[in-house]
Amino acid sequence: MKAHIVRFQLETGEFETIATSLPRAFALEDIRELYHLRWGIETSFRDLKYTLGLVNLHGKRDAFAEQEIWAALTMFNFTSRVVQEAVVKQPTDGVHAYRVNFKMAVALCREYFRANSADSEKLLQEISRYTVPIREGRRDKRNLKAKGFVGFTYRVAA
Repeated sequence: MKAHIVRFQLETGEFETIATSLPRAFALEDIRELYHLRWGIETSFRDLKYTLGLVNLHGKRDAFAEQEIWAALTMFNFTSRVVQEAVVKQPTDGVHAYRVNFKMAVALCREYFRANSADSEKLLQEISRYTVPIREGRRDKRNLKAKGFVGFTYRVAA
């Protein structure tokens, strides 16, 4: 695979450097816009990977790994749809607006499927109770750490 490195300046004055496999016919501004549009997809994959537990797959065979990925995608889509229906009461005197805590919503949706007598109205009320503030323009330093291989030996160690 061939890739080339492009660098562009952000509004903050900082430079963003990315590697792309797009043809050189794409202008720098086009690449910048495409990278910006992709950010929502990247954050969705982050939720899928960490919130739904796809950091480590548990199946040894390809079919089991694929099944686990499809199950997580299904739960992600279900939770995303339920979160859209949840009503979040916004404080009148607060500094921030609030949104649903997606990680907690995933946990509640899992319990919804496990319960024998699941109530969808109760699920929406529970999800609405767990909120987080929306902090626009918040930027944290990346905490990059090398991650090692996680083998299947934890299954036999008892």
